[in-house]
Amino acid sequence: MCAERLTIPEMERKYPNEWLFIIEPEISENTELLGGIVSVHSRVRDDIYDALDGFIGGAAIHYTGKMPEGKLFLL
Repeated sequence: MCAERLTIPEMERKYPNEWLFIIEPEISENTELLGGIVSVHSRVRDDIYDALDGFIGGAAIHYTGKMPEGKLFLL
């Protein structure tokens, strides 16, 4: 199986309204997430937390949907 590197817009089209656990993230100089490899995707945020357990290396978490107003998510 070949890991597919995607940009953030590609991820948002492929996995709408889902939480993503992204490995080998590409980050801009301004710390903006540009892309990477989606290791885990789910509509349930806790599934992403489970993927973090025991993971060693560079990773990022991204939500592809619109964040509800008045909500704060701490990771």
